[in-house]
Amino acid sequence: MSELPERRVAGQLFAVGEGLFVVRYPLSTALPIPLRLRGGHLLTWAFCGLGPSGADPAALIVFTADAPPESLTVETHFHDLAVTVPPVQAGTDLDPAARAALCPAVLGALTPATLAPLAGMLPLLGGALSALAESRENPSGPRPCLTPTGETGAILTGSRVPGYLVLRAGARWRCLRVAGARLSFGAEPRAVLDLAEAGGPPEGPAEAALLVWPGEIVAAEVRS
Repeated sequence: MSELPERRVAGQLFAVGEGLFVVRYPLSTALPIPLRLRGGHLLTWAFCGLGPSGADPAALIVFTADAPPESLTVETHFHDLAVTVPPVQAGTDLDPAARAALCPAVLGALTPATLAPLAGMLPLLGGALSALAESRENPSGPRPCLTPTGETGAILTGSRVPGYLVLRAGARWRCLRVAGARLSFGAEPRAVLDLAEAGGPPEGPAEAALLVWPGEIVAAEVRS
């Protein structure tokens, strides 16, 4: 907690699912980084509106709480920020720029402890995730190829094993944790992945995939 006086700001509160919320509030030029949240459990955060877009800079925090709070205190590395919020809005009221900013933040915050609640963000972020899958290239070479082998298995080309897969079937995205991998090397290395599911079974064959490592997201080509 900072020793500087607490500051106050008006924000907006969005309900994404049961007990899952996003709060949005104006971002100061100091870019105070959220560290902890009083009034809810902080899962991840993002900034949006920076750069030449002309939008008002804002901070976005994804958090869980038992009920919609009337106010939140954000502990930052500069000062504490008291965010007052009007009645909760639907998550679908979040604008496209905010959803695009939240995509890498949500995927980058995936851990075994956060997987279940953050999977609840995927329906809201569906369009932005699809755009990310189309634009995100592999910085070290061609896109890896992913071949699903049932609901909880897949074969991935290359020798790198991601921590999580985010797959789209139709319009629905779901997240799977890589629970185990068997690697084979040689001229064409590959990994046979064992997957632990979150968010329910698929609605059809996978059509798009994102591979998630700590600090890195890569789109994969999906093969049947």
